[in-house]
Amino acid sequence: MSESNKKSKKITIRVSSRLRGEVQSAVNKAGFGSRGKSKWLKQAIANFLKDPNFVDYVEHGTDINQAELNQVEAFYIDQETILKLKEAVLTVRVKYPMFEGVQSALIRAAIVYSLMLK
Repeated sequence: MSESNKKSKKITIRVSSRLRGEVQSAVNKAGFGSRGKSKWLKQAIANFLKDPNFVDYVEHGTDINQAELNQVEAFYIDQETILKLKEAVLTVRVKYPMFEGVQSALIRAAIVYSLMLK
């Protein structure tokens, strides 16, 4: 299947300037180049969701002062990753029914988790 035939969805999240810079640095260090941010994020999400305690770590995606979330970061996510994210959102909602902004918090937590492992 060619890259253009794969369904992907553009998602945007708010991040801090510092986190945005750290992501770009990690993308470059991983050898993905300037256009590999979405590939890096896919790996970050996949690795994060493999952790049996990921639900407990999601709150780290909201620990950031909301005023610091002054940058918008866009990624393209493939269908497989979208489905994994949706399942993860449901898992978080079961444990924390009143949690707001679960998908964005999951993605930010996956980014922080991946950066911490490096």
